[in-house]
Amino acid sequence: MKYGGIIKQEYSRILIEKYCMAHNSAKSRRLEKLVEISYDIVAEGADAYSIFLKRAIEQEKDLELKKALWDLDDFLLQYTF
Repeated sequence: MKYGGIIKQEYSRILIEKYCMAHNSAKSRRLEKLVEISYDIVAEGADAYSIFLKRAIEQEKDLELKKALWDLDDFLLQYTF
């Protein structure tokens, strides 16, 4: 992975964390859990998280947050196989 990719992924996680801090909802709690999983080297994601993240991406209207969710999805996807 290139250095720029690491910075992009970290920036995306920070954007998602800011969203989670600003919102108190089921969506923000699930996103917070996914960000936690992305920092845990030995964590394994569940299919339910993947399905949730795909739906969250489809429904997100904020383009910057949507891109951050795509980055998180790409990052988590590389560790599911």
